[in-house]
Amino acid sequence: MAIDFSTINLEVIDININSAPEIYIKQSGVTLSKHVLEDMNYPQNVQYCTGGNNNIFAIRASKSNEAKSTPFSKTKNDQASTRSCNNKNLLEALVILIPNYQPNNRYKVIGEFNTENRGHVLLHVHG
Repeated sequence: MAIDFSTINLEVIDININSAPEIYIKQSGVTLSKHVLEDMNYPQNVQYCTGGNNNIFAIRASKSNEAKSTPFSKTKNDQASTRSCNNKNLLEALVILIPNYQPNNRYKVIGEFNTENRGHVLLHVHG
């Protein structure tokens, strides 16, 4: 029995974007999803922050002359779909937040864009 596709209302799935900002942590480095870049509006510089006891990691847009500011993104048209970073200090700061961290595992952390304080992506890191 053949299906008549003309009678079915098909919806196209957009597989090019994530529904939430995500980071991926693995032994070789950290990858930030395109959604992180989009939510933050492609900032040139950021500060990486941790909330220690709460296992919170945040990325905050910053100016290049602010303390511990680091280059982050190109313009929207020039930026690749994700942002990868193999900075050892960043990786070590995140690994500390993951209970029972296993170097051979890959961790996915789903974040939340803080609309009240534009420029922040907050992620609760857990194993």
